[in-house]
Amino acid sequence: MDTNSSGLMGLLMQKMSYLNQRQAVLAENVANADTPGYKARDLTAFTFGDALKQANIGMATTDARHIIPASMAGVNAKTTKVKGYETTLSGNSVDVEGQMMEVSKTAVEYKEIASLYHKMAGLFKIALKGTSS
Repeated sequence: MDTNSSGLMGLLMQKMSYLNQRQAVLAENVANADTPGYKARDLTAFTFGDALKQANIGMATTDARHIIPASMAGVNAKTTKVKGYETTLSGNSVDVEGQMMEVSKTAVEYKEIASLYHKMAGLFKIALKGTSS
């Protein structure tokens, strides 16, 4: 069983990948806070429901004519313009304080997901070792 590409472990990896991508976009926003005309961006929201729709969970192809489900690679890699921030006279829409709050929220969420992933990996190790009598 490949625990890294399907099931809960795969979903957790996708969420961590999304959070890494989001941190990069938020850092770019902060770095361009003084760039005239720069518009703040963010990633489209990650949802486990959307990831599940694209995942190959519990389904296998047994015939060459079967349709292969889309992989989860690249889920939510699309950036969008951030709405709700005021634009300065220079045309810049980056709210540094708001962006830093989002960076902090993303870091906390990443830590939670990474902890859950670590616990799941530990359970797999226990299950593989079995009990010695």
